[in-house]
Amino acid sequence: MGTGRARALGLGLVIAVVGSTTATATARVGAIRETVLGSSRVFYPFGLASGPDGNLWFADSGCTGIGRCALGRAAPGGAVAEFRRGLDAGSVPLAVAAASGGDLWFTDAGSRPAIGRLTTAGSIREFARGLRGGEPFEIAAGPAGGMWFTVQGRRPAIGLITPGGRITEYRRGLRRGSIPFGITPGAGGSAWFTDRGCSASGRCAIGRVSATGRITEFTAGLARGAQPLGIARGWGDVVWFADSSGAIGRVTAGGQISERSTGLASGSSPVAIAAGPDGSMWFTDEGATPAIGRITRAGGVREWQGGLLTGSQPAAITAGPDGRMWFTDEGGLAAIGAVSTGASAALRARPAVTAGGGGALRCAPGRWARWGGLRPSSRLFAFDGYRWLRDGALIPGGRGQTFLGPGGAGAHLACAETVTYPAPLTVTVSAASPARG
Repeated sequence: MGTGRARALGLGLVIAVVGSTTATATARVGAIRETVLGSSRVFYPFGLASGPDGNLWFADSGCTGIGRCALGRAAPGGAVAEFRRGLDAGSVPLAVAAASGGDLWFTDAGSRPAIGRLTTAGSIREFARGLRGGEPFEIAAGPAGGMWFTVQGRRPAIGLITPGGRITEYRRGLRRGSIPFGITPGAGGSAWFTDRGCSASGRCAIGRVSATGRITEFTAGLARGAQPLGIARGWGDVVWFADSSGAIGRVTAGGQISERSTGLASGSSPVAIAAGPDGSMWFTDEGATPAIGRITRAGGVREWQGGLLTGSQPAAITAGPDGRMWFTDEGGLAAIGAVSTGASAALRARPAVTAGGGGALRCAPGRWARWGGLRPSSRLFAFDGYRWLRDGALIPGGRGQTFLGPGGAGAHLACAETVTYPAPLTVTVSAASPARG
């Protein structure tokens, strides 16, 4: 359940320092905390996305007595608000994703299927023209500010909606019996999706749709009986997916699939996955022992259960604005939860690292590469904040980090400025800046 978020390295530094390290304490990795949404009515949080306003936005499929579900907003501090005005009668929002320009988009599989646009002020507008009888399911950022989405039902397809609301569906290349499920942005305006419509041989598929709508599906490497559901782009061009039959899979840019189950609990059933600020992929597990899990770039898997509510059913997951991974919980007590990754929250003000002699190394703009004629800017795109990395790893803590101590000499520092672009990409630039002291 991906987002249209791109990370840009703004300043590369090499410093030599000695002394002792001081750092702001962060919650231990894997610490989970959940907030129950309430008991005054039925809540059923499904899709989840981190919004450009610093809040978490979710699709609430728990409809009220008047027949309308809602789009919800949850602040990292716990406050929840819901919005319905603008939804069609009989709406059933399922998934939500952030887009360029500060809006979010969602799928509606209700009695009148639609794709909807949601502003951070709670204004809703739905579009249905162009849908050809299927039910929209997942949604992700697409080319030229548009959004890709999967379509299930009697006319399965991969759909694309433009910022203006024009919908086009693509079917050529889908296998017979296809059930497109999760979808995530790929390179060059493309997208990757999971297809849980298994063939007679018992194998489902991972698919790719080009920016022009050409669909290719891949099956080699998927285990017999695999049920790929959630899918997300990781670092580089590697895509990861959650296999509810008990595995985590990865797909290369060329479509080579591999899966692993080592480290997962017995009876595991991963359902959603997302890239974390720590460089790992995080996933939800609705299996016999519900959990939140992590798979590192090296392939190490670990799961955490402590802190989950009784009867928990973790569903969607996304990276939040505070360095934690956030997830929806469809269990008996519907909730929004968060798990610590060990990464620091993004900073709204430019951070600084103090070198050995007391001088400060500050995150300052370098010469940015351009994409689409535009360079990164908090005024042009949704600004997510700054972070410091040491040898490619996030430095826990906050502004004014003192970077001293064993292992500090000769380390490479990078200042990461994160913004949301009209399409997923990574822009990197390095600017020389000598250490002080």
